[in-house]
Amino acid sequence: MSDQEIGKKEGERIDLYPFLDAYPWATGERLLLSHGGESPDFICTRSNGREVGIEMTMVMWDPRDAFCQRILDRKGTMEPFEALAKIQGLIDQKEELRRSRYTDNVKNTILVLQLVDGSLYSLRFILKDLKGEFDSHGFCEVWLVDYSGHEAYGDIELFCLFPHEQWGFYQRPCPGRKPYG
Repeated sequence: MSDQEIGKKEGERIDLYPFLDAYPWATGERLLLSHGGESPDFICTRSNGREVGIEMTMVMWDPRDAFCQRILDRKGTMEPFEALAKIQGLIDQKEELRRSRYTDNVKNTILVLQLVDGSLYSLRFILKDLKGEFDSHGFCEVWLVDYSGHEAYGDIELFCLFPHEQWGFYQRPCPGRKPYG
């Protein structure tokens, strides 16, 4: 494994921990990291002892376009419909990988879509009308994760796209508190 691949994997592991911390207040269930892998990125153990994979991927502008978007066009975040198109494309892409590689390692996999160039705040109003639009995959759960407030608040916000029983926005605990403590 190259230094760049090791750095990427370590970055994914750092991003995994806030999700593992937020997951119980959204679902009532804990996930404990068992080990890292590649297909999927991580294997965790549920409270009931069953293993589940976690595949993490970033929802972001193409790095070659990001400079133009931020500097020249003065856009700080993706437009909501642009982000939705990227989200659907990533779900389709990761589903193809899940079918071809992940099922050998673990039966069920959670897809975690990290919002990098967008926020849940801008998406949640259009997402509320899209329940059932993200069902064409084999993931056991699909989560949008907004890390934009992690540095300021020490936690993240979640939106469950699938399954329907968990559908919706999970705001950070005590959302009115002051940032940076």
